[in-house]
Amino acid sequence: MVESSNFETYLFLSPNKFAISVIKNNNEKIYEKEFLLDTKKQDFDFDKLDQFLNDNIFKIEKILNSFIKNVHLIIDSNKFFSVKISIKKNNYGEFITSKSLNYILNEARDYCSNTLENKKIIHVLIDDYFIDDKKYLDLPVDLRCNHYSLNINFICLPLDYLKNLEDSIKKYQISVNRLISMKYIKSYFSDEKINLDEMAKKIINGHNPNEVVLTTKKTENKTFFEKFFHFFS
Repeated sequence: MVESSNFETYLFLSPNKFAISVIKNNNEKIYEKEFLLDTKKQDFDFDKLDQFLNDNIFKIEKILNSFIKNVHLIIDSNKFFSVKISIKKNNYGEFITSKSLNYILNEARDYCSNTLENKKIIHVLIDDYFIDDKKYLDLPVDLRCNHYSLNINFICLPLDYLKNLEDSIKKYQISVNRLISMKYIKSYFSDEKINLDEMAKKIINGHNPNEVVLTTKKTENKTFFEKFFHFFS
């Protein structure tokens, strides 16, 4: 039996292709299958998705002799949309702290609350920083400033659309662990020749230092100088 903590399952969905892969922690690929759809639809065929899952989930669980409890879901869909906002904060010559970053991120979300109503935030990306009117692509360490601003990109999906996807997967007693936009990760790794599940794994493991981690509660013993920010949703 392969323990569920020793492998990860990636499910890729687009209007013209479904794919599933299972990878062990040592990066050994246990299973891989894809299904091409001859369609001009702009959205998923949920009946064919159910057939694809039915054809593969039980095969995988038999190979593993273990249940799949969750998947990382990679989606190619025109339902994704971005909400971009720039927000500025006076800092009075102090260091930029994790507390002030959390504050400004939540303030940005509050400004977008009407636009984000009935939407699920999938990714929060900091496109760039302006610190005392100087542009930075990454946040510098140990820098005092009088003021700074962030250009923030919220990548979202409609809640009702997401619920339909989750309901299809829940039929197999599987929950969605991480949901990832294919367009985002392909754009981020545009100069690297790696496959889709490798891209997803890198993003999940925090490869992009300017992606904000969405959490539901405070994480103890995290310092500002660690890779991730924490944005309380």
